[in-house]
Amino acid sequence: MNASSVNAPKWSRRHFLAASASLSAVAAGGLLFSSESKARTGTLLSAYEDARGDQYVGGLSLQDDKVFGARVPMRAHGCAVHPSDPNRVLFFARRPGTQAFELDRATMQARAVFTTAPGRHLAGHGTYSADGNLILTPEHDYERAKGVVVVRDVRNFAILGEIHTNGIDPHEVAWLPDHRSLLVANGGIMTHPRSFRRKLNIPTMDPSLCVIDATSGERKEQWRLPEHLLSIRHVSMTGTGITAVGLQYEGDDKNAAPGIVALYRPAQSGNPAQFRLLAAPASEIPKFQGYVASIAISEAHDLIAAACPYGNGVACWSISDERYLGFIAASETYGLSRVADGSILASQRDGTAYGLDETRLRSQFLKIASSQPIRWDDHWVATV
Repeated sequence: MNASSVNAPKWSRRHFLAASASLSAVAAGGLLFSSESKARTGTLLSAYEDARGDQYVGGLSLQDDKVFGARVPMRAHGCAVHPSDPNRVLFFARRPGTQAFELDRATMQARAVFTTAPGRHLAGHGTYSADGNLILTPEHDYERAKGVVVVRDVRNFAILGEIHTNGIDPHEVAWLPDHRSLLVANGGIMTHPRSFRRKLNIPTMDPSLCVIDATSGERKEQWRLPEHLLSIRHVSMTGTGITAVGLQYEGDDKNAAPGIVALYRPAQSGNPAQFRLLAAPASEIPKFQGYVASIAISEAHDLIAAACPYGNGVACWSISDERYLGFIAASETYGLSRVADGSILASQRDGTAYGLDETRLRSQFLKIASSQPIRWDDHWVATV
């Protein structure tokens, strides 16, 4: 089936009801970490590069603090863990890359498994269905200026269909707890590979957060923030569907960015769905520099954490009352991941890592054993 000719999903409703899952069920895995007991088991998955600039897909084993990985030909960004086989991990090329790579953690071999259709590129993210039979990737159709979520069969990565995201530049996608709906972050920025990562439509960019029925492709909700220069990029979801959304401000004065995090609350108990920007004191806003590289939400700790690498730290809010909690200073923090006990771990570009102590708003560094200097990419995913 030609991806560019498909306008609506072509798979059955029964298949999607069996396949769908929330982000937490797919990505959280069985990692255990306690900032007090220092007990560490499991793995943090991430792309990284070495001192020569060679690119790898791999991660960090918390049991022995060792970095592992396999070399790939282009820079990867985020990844998705197979829900029933955590040794199978798909890594997705960073925009405007076109390839996805499967890492077999049992053999430590990586292979390219698919390339996007002509006229499209990946956004560095994707998610499995709960049964592991489908992989869904947000992709930018730059020739037609539209965003799509492409659905592939993981047996051979053949395209089964696609879902229009009702915007452009879709960056990250996650399942909502109803097991039928996808939450899609449309970044709203037009790019083209001929100009690499240059942003072509800043004056007219149109970011949005969409809730889409995965079977029918119907748009159920679409949200926009009051400031159109806030690109909607990353999402992190609780088991009830409350979602922290990381933003990137495209205005000239980063010290005056109107915000960096928004919170989506799905309709519940008679209350309508909401999507609104989280506030912070004016004196704190320059610390953020208008840019969130990744975001994590922890219901267990009533905590939203947003990595601000250009501001050199992590900004924190409460989920329950949306109150700003403060800023953890730590240089070039990019990756954040919530682990099974609700703790949040963070990576730094220079290859170091730390756990957030949310009670004192400070960092606790992890030991990392690596045979060579490395630089972590923007995202971590926790698994067993």
